[in-house]
Amino acid sequence: MKKLLLLFLPVMFLPALLIAQETEQPSVTLSGFVRYEMFFDTYESVATRDGEVYLYPLRENLDVNGDDLNNNFKLNMLGLQARPTIKAVGPNAFGAKVTGVLEGDFLGVSQADSRMLRLRHGFLNLQWEKSALLMGHTWHPMFVPECFPATVSMGAGVPFHVLNRTPQVRYTAKLGSSVSVMGALLVHGYHKSVGPGEAQRNSGLPDAQFQFKFKTKNVFASFTAGYKWLTPRLVTEGDVKTNETIGSYNLAANTKLSFGSVTFKLEGIYGQNLTNFVMIGGYGAAENPLIVDDYSYTNINTMSVWSDLAYNSKTLEVAVFGGFSSNVNASDHYYSLGYARGENIKSIYRVSPRVVIKSGKVDFGIEYLMTAAKYGVVDSADARYRFTEVDSYTKNGRMIFSARYKF
Repeated sequence: MKKLLLLFLPVMFLPALLIAQETEQPSVTLSGFVRYEMFFDTYESVATRDGEVYLYPLRENLDVNGDDLNNNFKLNMLGLQARPTIKAVGPNAFGAKVTGVLEGDFLGVSQADSRMLRLRHGFLNLQWEKSALLMGHTWHPMFVPECFPATVSMGAGVPFHVLNRTPQVRYTAKLGSSVSVMGALLVHGYHKSVGPGEAQRNSGLPDAQFQFKFKTKNVFASFTAGYKWLTPRLVTEGDVKTNETIGSYNLAANTKLSFGSVTFKLEGIYGQNLTNFVMIGGYGAAENPLIVDDYSYTNINTMSVWSDLAYNSKTLEVAVFGGFSSNVNASDHYYSLGYARGENIKSIYRVSPRVVIKSGKVDFGIEYLMTAAKYGVVDSADARYRFTEVDSYTKNGRMIFSARYKF
């Protein structure tokens, strides 16, 4: 009898073991979208990913006959924004709800990698009742998912609004039903500052960010502040070891107001070397590199402001985005090292109305982007790179049509 009992015990408990194993499995869902785009431009511009990520028009470039070499029409069709997303939920761990997200697209991490699969998001999140711990690759805290311009064109209003995803660890604490604070440490991934790619790693210091959020049914507001360090080189041109490091800060405040079907978003950004956010600005040498071998560095200070007004219904979205950005000045004497984006730009602005027609899982969008750039005359720049003479605005008109199916 004992032998029979020992033989049948595993069989008796097998269903319970299987049920327990089954309940321990995470809930996994697949979602995403496929998207087609067609766009044309009226003027040569700074862009990447075959024109998918659009920034601003180039400077006027006249030939011997006085014709502008950059005054050309451009046309393209793309499907790079096909985006698969896998989300897993559970089982709970350490008393927290566990979520994991894996998402990619086909924009690659540079123009050379266009049409190659890249990681957009890859993180795990532990959510407790009044706090959360996130670790992995996702939006930089300067990109606030609750308040960004939902433009038809890729990039969410870049270069007036930030665009950055990066590896990080962040901790969020709820201070009440409407208020939360967050602290994060980050190391830049493929969204790096213009210049030497290992500059942040060379510093040995993480990008540190703090964020405050306030949220009610109709009002959202947030404030973000952060600081990063870069060590562009470890050896000088004279083969001397150097550890010259430059720090730079970033500040942003935004708000979103909801009035039924109408939403209004507004954000102001100010900071130093904002190029890791795909914005204009950068940094250079504070001493003449032709004279001083182990020179120090200085930042370009940049500001930006944007707003987005939208009407949304089940079948229709009508909206308009507007943005303005300017390189204010350098923090010290400035000598160019090429570690900047739009270094000679005094200011840029954009106005872009859009219409999106929706039916079930499919939407068609049309947007017109009128973007203008005013370049400074380099010879007129003072020691802190403030221009006393500027060219007239060069302008590009981009018309974009998109078709998207969400699943």
